[in-house]
Amino acid sequence: MVHVDGDLTTCCLDEHLENRLGNLREHSLAELWEGETIQRWRLAQVEGRFEDSGPLCTRCNWQSAGAYPPDKVQAWLRRFRDRHGS
Repeated sequence: MVHVDGDLTTCCLDEHLENRLGNLREHSLAELWEGETIQRWRLAQVEGRFEDSGPLCTRCNWQSAGAYPPDKVQAWLRRFRDRHGS
């Protein structure tokens, strides 16, 4: 979610920027989209570790909304681990 001042967060419900990823005036969208912070967030989400995703994720009732199909999750995890050596 991009706020009017360029702040980028992981969620449209994050009006107080608790999961702030950065600002588009300071970094490109590509830098923020592939940055370490969002990669850690994605991995925690995929692994179901919502408590590691940020303060909003454990309280969220949208955890399963738009869930990725299991085969695509596994493919993403393989690519992630190949890139990041995890």
